[in-house]
Amino acid sequence: MLERRAAPVREQAVQELRARIVRGDYAAGERVKERELGEELQVSRTVVREALRQLESERLIRIEPQVGPMVAELTDDQARQLYEVRAALEATAARLAATQASDAEISAIYVALGHVSANLEPVDRLLEAKHRFYEALIAASHNAIIGEQLDNVQSRISQLRRVTLSTPNRGPQMLAELRAVVEAIADRDPVRAYDASVAHVVAASRIALGHLTPTALDYLTPPALAGAAPTPAEETP
Repeated sequence: MLERRAAPVREQAVQELRARIVRGDYAAGERVKERELGEELQVSRTVVREALRQLESERLIRIEPQVGPMVAELTDDQARQLYEVRAALEATAARLAATQASDAEISAIYVALGHVSANLEPVDRLLEAKHRFYEALIAASHNAIIGEQLDNVQSRISQLRRVTLSTPNRGPQMLAELRAVVEAIADRDPVRAYDASVAHVVAASRIALGHLTPTALDYLTPPALAGAAPTPAEETP
């Protein structure tokens, strides 16, 4: 049952359904049955429909005529674009953190990185640990808008992220990539932090897009972002 006192019922329904999609409880392309969902959440079908419309605006749900609401599927091109945006957002956050984070905020990133290291398996624990890592990174960047946009992108590629993180030997390599980002931030090197973050997302995207179809790799463009971080002399005062 949803706890009605904590937040408006509609928002709680949105949060619960979003969490189910991100966790992979529903497969891409799976139909979401309004009546069953309303009974499970103990809310009206009106609330369920409002929640579904909200998630449709986030592109996690699509409403198919004559079929109803379904979990949105990603085309190769959509997945590529989302990873490009993720690379830009994460790399910008890393660059900002390298120039703006306090010593305490950098320490918090190191703590979050240690949590990732201690939770490489199973994938659900790793996803939660990475979420905490990105929370620390966004806090250190002092740009909450990047965090909001990154949350949306991560939600839309959540099932691909599960595939990526479940790939054999991906955990240790991913940890090394994140460590390179954190060390660059600690060294106050924004260009290196940016490039290391792009490299991390590109490595993940190659696995994810290869899972969709090998031809997707032919159109992968995030590597072009590497080195794109402005130098101090190029930044606008």
